[in-house]
Amino acid sequence: MQYLSGNVGHNNITYMNGTQRFYDRTSLHDLHALAIRNLLLCRFHDVPAGVFKSSHFLYHNHLKNFYNCVLGVRGNDTLLGKKCIPMLTQKCERATSFAIKLITVRMEAIAQVMKLLPKMYVIHLVRDPRPALFSQMKVGQVAESNLANASELHCSDLLIDLAVTKQESCFRQNFHRQRYEDLVRDPLGQFEGLFEFVNLKFHPNVQGRIKQIAMRKGVVRKCLYCSDKGDAMAASLVWKKSAHFSHVTEIQKHCDKVMNELGYISANSSADLKNMNFSLTKF
Repeated sequence: MQYLSGNVGHNNITYMNGTQRFYDRTSLHDLHALAIRNLLLCRFHDVPAGVFKSSHFLYHNHLKNFYNCVLGVRGNDTLLGKKCIPMLTQKCERATSFAIKLITVRMEAIAQVMKLLPKMYVIHLVRDPRPALFSQMKVGQVAESNLANASELHCSDLLIDLAVTKQESCFRQNFHRQRYEDLVRDPLGQFEGLFEFVNLKFHPNVQGRIKQIAMRKGVVRKCLYCSDKGDAMAASLVWKKSAHFSHVTEIQKHCDKVMNELGYISANSSADLKNMNFSLTKF
């Protein structure tokens, strides 16, 4: 959904039949909802072509052939629809369950989809805004000079998301909020709960995979987007070592409300920040 988030209101949105349309920013939630619905129903030809050009497909074990096909058509949206999308459709229609990971999508759009597809399960993954924003700074998505504005926007969006999930009745069932910090602290226990939530069996091979990518004590892989972190708990704390306390206080100033609501603790000194044994999360 990053394609829509980055282009709606700025550039034309292109579809695989060659159609181009310009939408203003007020249409973003509706466009997200429509695209998500079509993805879940395997109606990929009705999804904007740019959605399928994300490099994140490369990191899915079963979609590498699809990603290579996308690279091969070199931006030709007609060929994308004819050669690559059928590969995705075939996998989708054969699947007994279908999960998609979404970023930059607000819960207002998710509410629209849940009302249309009431059997859909939603897991809302949240993270402490401090490492979340430092991660964005690390990859160049947020400039140091713009940290105050980025913090205010990030946390105001999160507060709206929390409010929407409280107000909309569709979130009373089939909805679960998952803190990233709980996930890395107890990967097996938390994932077992998530599998139970979506009514899937927690197979031993899945448990083995979780142990491999998240529970190798003392092994921290330095990779930005990979899921294999080695020691997930240790990897989740790396940001504390390099973070400047002045940046942390700036984020905390704009994010205190959402931090309190989600159970995150303010660092009141540089010593608090750098102390790896001092938890900034309430468990």
